[in-house]
Amino acid sequence: MATLGELAELVKGKVVGDSNLEITGVSGLEHVLPGEISLVASPKAIAIAKKSQASAFIFPSNLKEFNFTGIEIDNPRLAFAQILWYFNPKKIFAEGIHSSAVVGEGFEYGAGTHVAPLVYIGAHVKLGERVIIHPGVVIEDDVEIGNDTEIYANAVICEKTVVGQRVIIHPGTVIGGDGFGFEKTSQGKHFKVPQVGRVVIQDDVEIGSNVTIDRATTGQTLIGAGTKIDNLVQLGHNVQVGKDNIIVAMSGVAGSTHIGDRVTLAGQSGINGHITIGDDTVVFARGMVISSLPPNSVVSGQPARPHAEDMRIQAAAGKLPEMLRTIRQLEKRLAELEGKIN
Repeated sequence: MATLGELAELVKGKVVGDSNLEITGVSGLEHVLPGEISLVASPKAIAIAKKSQASAFIFPSNLKEFNFTGIEIDNPRLAFAQILWYFNPKKIFAEGIHSSAVVGEGFEYGAGTHVAPLVYIGAHVKLGERVIIHPGVVIEDDVEIGNDTEIYANAVICEKTVVGQRVIIHPGTVIGGDGFGFEKTSQGKHFKVPQVGRVVIQDDVEIGSNVTIDRATTGQTLIGAGTKIDNLVQLGHNVQVGKDNIIVAMSGVAGSTHIGDRVTLAGQSGINGHITIGDDTVVFARGMVISSLPPNSVVSGQPARPHAEDMRIQAAAGKLPEMLRTIRQLEKRLAELEGKIN
Protein backbone atom coordinates (compact mmCIF):
# COMPACT_ATOMS: atom_id res chain seq x y z
CA MET A 1 0.00 0.00 0.00
CA ALA A 2 1.13 3.57 -0.70
CA THR A 3 -0.35 7.04 -0.85
CA LEU A 4 -0.94 8.80 -4.12
CA GLY A 5 1.71 11.34 -3.12
CA GLU A 6 4.30 8.61 -2.48
CA LEU A 7 3.64 7.06 -5.89
CA ALA A 8 3.89 10.46 -7.58
CA GLU A 9 7.23 11.04 -5.88
CA LEU A 10 8.39 7.60 -7.05
CA VAL A 11 7.67 8.37 -10.71
CA LYS A 12 8.39 12.13 -10.48
CA GLY A 13 4.86 13.08 -11.45
CA LYS A 14 2.34 15.71 -10.30
CA VAL A 15 -0.45 14.82 -7.88
CA VAL A 16 -3.94 15.78 -9.00
CA GLY A 17 -6.33 15.48 -6.06
CA ASP A 18 -5.73 14.15 -2.57
CA SER A 19 -2.05 13.21 -2.10
CA ASN A 20 -2.99 11.19 1.02
CA LEU A 21 -5.33 8.90 -0.92
CA GLU A 22 -4.32 5.30 -0.15
CA ILE A 23 -3.60 3.14 -3.19
CA THR A 24 -3.71 -0.62 -2.67
CA GLY A 25 -2.55 -1.79 -6.08
CA VAL A 26 -2.31 -1.15 -9.82
CA SER A 27 -4.18 -2.76 -12.71
CA GLY A 28 -5.41 -2.26 -16.27
CA LEU A 29 -8.70 -0.47 -16.85
CA GLU A 30 -10.58 -3.69 -17.68
CA HIS A 31 -9.82 -5.33 -14.32
CA VAL A 32 -9.08 -2.47 -11.91
CA LEU A 33 -10.66 -2.61 -8.46
CA PRO A 34 -11.61 0.12 -5.97
CA GLY A 35 -8.51 1.42 -4.22
CA GLU A 36 -6.28 0.73 -7.23
CA ILE A 37 -4.64 3.07 -9.73
CA SER A 38 -4.84 2.53 -13.50
CA LEU A 39 -3.48 3.93 -16.75
CA VAL A 40 -5.11 6.35 -19.19
CA ALA A 41 -2.53 6.82 -21.93
CA SER A 42 -4.69 8.52 -24.57
CA PRO A 43 -8.10 10.17 -25.05
CA LYS A 44 -9.45 6.89 -26.44
CA ALA A 45 -9.33 5.38 -22.95
CA ILE A 46 -11.32 8.13 -21.19
CA ALA A 47 -14.72 6.53 -21.77
CA ILE A 48 -13.53 3.22 -20.30
CA ALA A 49 -11.86 5.04 -17.39
CA LYS A 50 -15.10 6.80 -16.47
CA LYS A 51 -16.88 3.45 -16.21
CA SER A 52 -14.06 1.75 -14.27
CA GLN A 53 -13.77 1.29 -10.50
CA ALA A 54 -10.29 2.83 -10.27
CA SER A 55 -9.65 5.27 -7.43
CA ALA A 56 -6.93 7.11 -9.36
CA PHE A 57 -5.33 7.26 -12.78
CA ILE A 58 -1.93 7.84 -14.37
CA PHE A 59 -2.39 10.17 -17.33
CA PRO A 60 -0.33 12.39 -19.66
CA SER A 61 0.13 16.10 -19.06
CA ASN A 62 -1.45 17.00 -22.41
CA LEU A 63 -4.74 15.25 -21.65
CA LYS A 64 -6.57 18.45 -20.67
CA GLU A 65 -10.09 17.04 -20.75
CA PHE A 66 -9.17 14.39 -18.18
CA ASN A 67 -9.85 15.80 -14.71
CA PHE A 68 -9.91 12.80 -12.38
CA THR A 69 -7.73 12.14 -9.33
CA GLY A 70 -4.33 10.73 -10.11
CA ILE A 71 -0.80 11.38 -11.31
CA GLU A 72 -0.12 13.73 -14.22
CA ILE A 73 3.12 12.90 -16.01
CA ASP A 74 4.71 13.22 -19.45
CA ASN A 75 5.33 9.49 -19.88
CA PRO A 76 2.39 7.67 -18.27
CA ARG A 77 3.31 4.25 -19.67
CA LEU A 78 6.74 4.39 -18.03
CA ALA A 79 5.16 5.54 -14.76
CA PHE A 80 2.65 2.66 -14.97
CA ALA A 81 5.54 0.21 -15.37
CA GLN A 82 7.40 1.72 -12.41
CA ILE A 83 4.31 1.47 -10.20
CA LEU A 84 3.76 -2.13 -11.35
CA TRP A 85 7.27 -2.92 -10.07
CA TYR A 86 6.49 -1.13 -6.79
CA PHE A 87 3.48 -3.34 -6.10
CA ASN A 88 5.07 -6.46 -7.61
CA PRO A 89 8.74 -6.44 -6.55
CA LYS A 90 11.14 -9.08 -7.78
CA LYS A 91 11.26 -12.24 -5.70
CA ILE A 92 14.22 -12.54 -3.37
CA PHE A 93 16.09 -15.88 -3.54
CA ALA A 94 18.22 -17.32 -0.80
CA GLU A 95 21.93 -17.54 -1.45
CA GLY A 96 23.30 -21.01 -2.02
CA ILE A 97 23.62 -24.06 -4.27
CA HIS A 98 20.84 -26.64 -3.99
CA SER A 99 21.98 -30.12 -3.03
CA SER A 100 20.51 -31.62 -6.22
CA ALA A 101 22.55 -29.35 -8.50
CA VAL A 102 25.45 -30.99 -10.35
CA VAL A 103 28.52 -28.76 -10.30
CA GLY A 104 31.78 -29.27 -12.20
CA GLU A 105 35.32 -28.64 -11.05
CA GLY A 106 36.59 -25.10 -10.77
CA PHE A 107 33.09 -23.63 -10.30
CA GLU A 108 33.14 -20.09 -8.88
CA TYR A 109 30.26 -17.88 -7.78
CA GLY A 110 29.80 -14.53 -6.03
CA ALA A 111 27.85 -13.43 -2.99
CA GLY A 112 24.07 -13.68 -3.18
CA THR A 113 24.03 -16.21 -6.00
CA HIS A 114 21.20 -18.78 -6.02
CA VAL A 115 21.32 -22.09 -7.89
CA ALA A 116 17.99 -23.94 -7.85
CA PRO A 117 17.28 -27.70 -7.88
CA LEU A 118 18.31 -29.93 -10.79
CA VAL A 119 20.71 -27.46 -12.37
CA TYR A 120 23.78 -28.72 -14.27
CA ILE A 121 26.91 -26.58 -14.18
CA GLY A 122 30.02 -27.69 -16.09
CA ALA A 123 33.68 -27.18 -15.37
CA HIS A 124 35.32 -23.80 -14.85
CA VAL A 125 32.06 -21.86 -14.84
CA LYS A 126 32.13 -18.42 -13.23
CA LEU A 127 29.01 -16.74 -11.89
CA GLY A 128 29.04 -13.16 -10.58
CA GLU A 129 27.19 -11.79 -7.58
CA ARG A 130 23.42 -12.16 -7.10
CA VAL A 131 23.05 -14.44 -10.13
CA ILE A 132 19.78 -16.42 -10.13
CA ILE A 133 19.74 -19.82 -11.86
CA HIS A 134 16.28 -21.44 -11.99
CA PRO A 135 15.52 -25.20 -12.02
CA GLY A 136 16.65 -27.36 -14.91
CA VAL A 137 19.12 -24.89 -16.39
CA VAL A 138 22.18 -26.36 -18.14
CA ILE A 139 25.38 -24.31 -18.10
CA GLU A 140 28.22 -25.95 -20.00
CA ASP A 141 31.98 -25.65 -19.51
CA ASP A 142 33.86 -22.34 -19.45
CA VAL A 143 30.79 -20.10 -19.27
CA GLU A 144 31.01 -16.69 -17.59
CA ILE A 145 27.91 -14.91 -16.26
CA GLY A 146 27.91 -11.39 -14.83
CA ASN A 147 26.34 -9.85 -11.74
CA ASP A 148 22.54 -9.70 -11.26
CA THR A 149 21.78 -11.92 -14.25
CA GLU A 150 18.77 -14.25 -14.08
CA ILE A 151 18.35 -17.42 -16.15
CA TYR A 152 14.95 -19.08 -16.09
CA ALA A 153 13.99 -22.75 -16.13
CA ASN A 154 15.35 -25.16 -18.73
CA ALA A 155 17.50 -22.66 -20.59
CA VAL A 156 20.78 -24.01 -22.00
CA ILE A 157 23.95 -21.93 -22.01
CA CYS A 158 26.52 -23.72 -24.14
CA GLU A 159 30.27 -23.81 -23.68
CA LYS A 160 32.41 -20.67 -23.75
CA THR A 161 29.40 -18.33 -23.74
CA VAL A 162 29.93 -14.98 -22.02
CA VAL A 163 26.87 -13.32 -20.48
CA GLY A 164 27.05 -9.78 -19.10
CA GLN A 165 25.46 -8.10 -16.12
CA ARG A 166 21.69 -7.69 -15.51
CA VAL A 167 20.83 -10.04 -18.36
CA ILE A 168 17.50 -11.92 -18.32
CA ILE A 169 17.17 -15.19 -20.23
CA HIS A 170 13.69 -16.73 -20.27
CA PRO A 171 12.70 -20.43 -20.22
CA GLY A 172 13.73 -22.84 -22.93
CA THR A 173 16.21 -20.59 -24.68
CA VAL A 174 19.44 -22.01 -26.10
CA ILE A 175 22.49 -19.77 -26.22
CA GLY A 176 25.54 -20.99 -28.11
CA GLY A 177 24.23 -24.05 -29.94
CA ASP A 178 25.94 -25.11 -33.17
CA GLY A 179 25.75 -22.71 -36.07
CA PHE A 180 24.19 -24.15 -39.23
CA GLY A 181 27.27 -24.68 -41.36
CA PHE A 182 27.74 -27.32 -44.09
CA GLU A 183 29.74 -27.62 -47.30
CA LYS A 184 28.66 -29.87 -50.17
CA THR A 185 31.16 -32.52 -51.23
CA SER A 186 31.77 -33.73 -54.79
CA GLN A 187 29.47 -36.65 -53.98
CA GLY A 188 26.63 -34.28 -53.08
CA LYS A 189 26.89 -34.97 -49.35
CA HIS A 190 26.78 -32.27 -46.65
CA PHE A 191 30.07 -31.96 -44.78
CA LYS A 192 29.70 -30.37 -41.35
CA VAL A 193 31.79 -27.25 -40.67
CA PRO A 194 32.95 -27.22 -37.01
CA GLN A 195 31.44 -24.37 -35.03
CA VAL A 196 34.23 -23.50 -32.60
CA GLY A 197 33.44 -19.86 -31.75
CA ARG A 198 31.28 -18.50 -28.95
CA VAL A 199 28.40 -16.17 -28.08
CA VAL A 200 28.93 -12.90 -26.19
CA ILE A 201 25.89 -11.20 -24.63
CA GLN A 202 26.55 -7.73 -23.27
CA ASP A 203 24.92 -5.99 -20.28
CA ASP A 204 21.18 -5.32 -19.84
CA VAL A 205 20.04 -7.68 -22.60
CA GLU A 206 16.72 -9.53 -22.24
CA ILE A 207 16.07 -12.69 -24.24
CA GLY A 208 12.60 -14.25 -24.45
CA SER A 209 11.50 -17.88 -24.30
CA ASN A 210 12.61 -20.47 -26.87
CA VAL A 211 15.12 -18.20 -28.56
CA THR A 212 18.14 -19.73 -30.30
CA ILE A 213 21.38 -17.81 -30.70
CA ASP A 214 24.04 -19.85 -32.50
CA ARG A 215 27.69 -19.71 -31.61
CA ALA A 216 30.12 -18.47 -34.23
CA THR A 217 31.94 -20.72 -36.67
CA THR A 218 35.07 -18.90 -35.48
CA GLY A 219 35.18 -15.68 -33.48
CA GLN A 220 31.92 -14.68 -31.81
CA THR A 221 28.23 -14.04 -32.23
CA LEU A 222 27.53 -10.75 -30.43
CA ILE A 223 24.39 -9.29 -28.82
CA GLY A 224 24.92 -5.63 -27.92
CA ALA A 225 24.08 -3.97 -24.62
CA GLY A 226 20.45 -3.08 -23.97
CA THR A 227 19.02 -5.19 -26.79
CA LYS A 228 15.65 -6.86 -26.15
CA ILE A 229 14.76 -10.09 -27.97
CA ASP A 230 11.22 -11.50 -28.00
CA ASN A 231 10.19 -15.17 -27.96
CA LEU A 232 10.96 -17.60 -30.80
CA VAL A 233 13.71 -15.57 -32.45
CA GLN A 234 16.59 -17.24 -34.34
CA LEU A 235 19.97 -15.55 -34.71
CA GLY A 236 22.51 -17.39 -36.85
CA HIS A 237 26.22 -17.87 -36.39
CA ASN A 238 28.50 -14.81 -36.42
CA VAL A 239 25.56 -12.39 -36.36
CA GLN A 240 26.54 -9.05 -34.82
CA VAL A 241 23.66 -7.21 -33.14
CA GLY A 242 24.26 -3.66 -31.93
CA LYS A 243 22.98 -1.82 -28.86
CA ASP A 244 19.37 -1.16 -27.82
CA ASN A 245 17.74 -3.16 -30.60
CA ILE A 246 14.21 -4.55 -30.47
CA ILE A 247 13.78 -7.93 -32.19
CA VAL A 248 10.18 -9.12 -32.09
CA ALA A 249 8.80 -12.66 -32.03
CA MET A 250 9.49 -15.20 -34.78
CA SER A 251 12.09 -13.05 -36.52
CA GLY A 252 15.14 -14.70 -38.03
CA VAL A 253 18.57 -13.33 -38.90
CA ALA A 254 20.85 -15.41 -41.12
CA GLY A 255 24.55 -15.85 -40.44
CA SER A 256 27.21 -13.13 -40.49
CA THR A 257 24.76 -10.25 -40.78
CA HIS A 258 25.63 -7.03 -38.96
CA ILE A 259 22.77 -5.09 -37.34
CA GLY A 260 23.43 -1.56 -36.09
CA ASP A 261 22.17 0.22 -32.99
CA ARG A 262 18.52 1.00 -32.12
CA VAL A 263 17.18 -1.18 -34.94
CA THR A 264 13.62 -2.55 -34.74
CA LEU A 265 12.76 -5.86 -36.40
CA ALA A 266 9.00 -6.32 -36.10
CA GLY A 267 7.34 -9.73 -35.85
CA GLN A 268 8.34 -12.42 -38.37
CA SER A 269 11.00 -10.27 -40.01
CA GLY A 270 13.48 -12.21 -42.11
CA ILE A 271 17.01 -10.90 -42.62
CA ASN A 272 19.34 -12.34 -45.24
CA GLY A 273 22.90 -13.39 -44.36
CA HIS A 274 26.11 -11.44 -44.93
CA ILE A 275 24.41 -8.02 -45.13
CA THR A 276 24.43 -4.87 -42.98
CA ILE A 277 21.41 -3.16 -41.41
CA GLY A 278 22.17 0.47 -40.55
CA ASP A 279 21.47 2.22 -37.25
CA ASP A 280 17.88 3.30 -36.40
CA THR A 281 16.34 1.17 -39.13
CA VAL A 282 12.78 -0.19 -38.80
CA VAL A 283 11.67 -3.37 -40.57
CA PHE A 284 7.89 -3.77 -40.44
CA ALA A 285 6.22 -7.11 -39.64
CA ARG A 286 7.02 -9.90 -42.10
CA GLY A 287 9.50 -7.73 -43.91
CA MET A 288 12.03 -9.76 -45.89
CA VAL A 289 15.34 -7.90 -46.15
CA ILE A 290 17.56 -9.36 -48.89
CA SER A 291 20.23 -6.66 -49.21
CA SER A 292 22.00 -4.14 -46.99
CA LEU A 293 20.10 -1.10 -45.70
CA PRO A 294 21.54 2.34 -44.88
CA PRO A 295 20.89 3.98 -41.49
CA ASN A 296 17.36 5.30 -40.76
CA SER A 297 15.70 3.01 -43.32
CA VAL A 298 12.00 2.21 -42.86
CA VAL A 299 11.05 -0.82 -44.93
CA SER A 300 8.32 -3.41 -45.36
CA GLY A 301 7.20 -6.07 -47.79
CA GLN A 302 8.68 -9.12 -49.49
CA PRO A 303 11.27 -8.28 -50.60
CA ALA A 304 11.53 -5.30 -48.25
CA ARG A 305 11.46 -1.86 -49.88
CA PRO A 306 10.84 1.66 -48.53
CA HIS A 307 7.64 1.47 -46.49
CA ALA A 308 5.77 4.24 -48.34
CA GLU A 309 6.53 2.56 -51.67
CA ASP A 310 5.40 -0.82 -50.35
CA MET A 311 2.11 0.70 -49.12
CA ARG A 312 1.48 2.11 -52.60
CA ILE A 313 2.16 -1.31 -54.10
CA GLN A 314 -0.22 -2.95 -51.61
CA ALA A 315 -2.89 -0.38 -52.41
CA ALA A 316 -2.44 -0.96 -56.14
CA ALA A 317 -2.61 -4.72 -55.66
CA GLY A 318 -6.07 -4.34 -54.14
CA LYS A 319 -7.26 -2.71 -57.36
CA LEU A 320 -5.96 -5.48 -59.65
CA PRO A 321 -9.35 -7.22 -60.22
CA GLU A 322 -10.91 -3.89 -61.26
CA MET A 323 -7.92 -3.05 -63.45
CA LEU A 324 -8.10 -6.49 -65.09
CA ARG A 325 -11.79 -5.97 -65.96
CA THR A 326 -10.94 -2.57 -67.45
CA ILE A 327 -8.13 -4.04 -69.56
CA ARG A 328 -10.42 -6.78 -70.88
CA GLN A 329 -13.07 -4.19 -71.77
CA LEU A 330 -10.45 -2.08 -73.57
CA GLU A 331 -9.15 -5.14 -75.44
CA LYS A 332 -12.69 -5.94 -76.54
CA ARG A 333 -13.32 -2.39 -77.75
CA LEU A 334 -9.96 -2.33 -79.53
CA ALA A 335 -10.81 -5.58 -81.31
CA GLU A 336 -14.17 -4.14 -82.39
CA LEU A 337 -12.49 -0.98 -83.76
CA GLU A 338 -9.89 -3.04 -85.61
CA GLY A 339 -12.71 -5.10 -87.12
CA LYS A 340 -14.51 -2.00 -88.40
CA ILE A 341 -11.30 -0.59 -89.89
CA ASN A 342 -10.58 -3.85 -91.67
